Amino acid sequence: MGSRIMHSIIAYKIAESVSISDKTSFLLGGIAPDAVSPKDVSHFFTGDVDDYSREVDYENFIEKYSSVKNSSFILGYYSHLIADDLWLKGFYLPWLKNRLENDQKILNLYHGDFQMLNGLLLDYYGVTDELKETLESTGSVIEIDEVPSEDIYDFVPYVLDDMKYDIAHSKQQLNVFTFEQIIGYIETSVQKGIMHIKPILS
Repeated sequence: MGSRIMHSIIAYKIAESVSISDKTSFLLGGIAPDAVSPKDVSHFFTGDVDDYSREVDYENFIEKYSSVKNSSFILGYYSHLIADDLWLKGFYLPWLKNRLENDQKILNLYHGDFQMLNGLLLDYYGVTDELKETLESTGSVIEIDEVPSEDIYDFVPYVLDDMKYDIAHSKQQLNVFTFEQIIGYIETSVQKGIMHIKPILS
């Protein structure tokens, strides 16, 4: 699935595009599904990885919380699930699952790419200060069944820690992904998130 920094950037760009006034709550929702482990329940997974039917049922999430679906936190959470469904269907199931299962070196290279991408993406989008300021502000978390609110608040320092990067290290060569792939993933996630969130706000 997308990294903490990828999800933070996606959430921030969506919040700007649809004029979310409470960006902090939206960003907290945007990282919330990853604040617990394992992630099966928090990501509303359906289907099976082994037969390639796995999906993120983000519509089930928004239906379950329809009474509060206009809240910034819930919409941010929704945007995370939409983005992870794209990752699942565009990266993991088509090719990454196969490589992780058949080449033991890929897992370390995968994690190395994510560390390098933190700096590359923050540098490319130029939103480090904005993300820090937003996540360090006070936001509202709605109590949901899948992720305890204290786990979300405890998760924020890990996201902030991801923003400490050495750009020289980040500019080393990626091994599993290409930078253009990840930019395309982020921008498609933003577009799809906007498509689904705008009708809720209208």
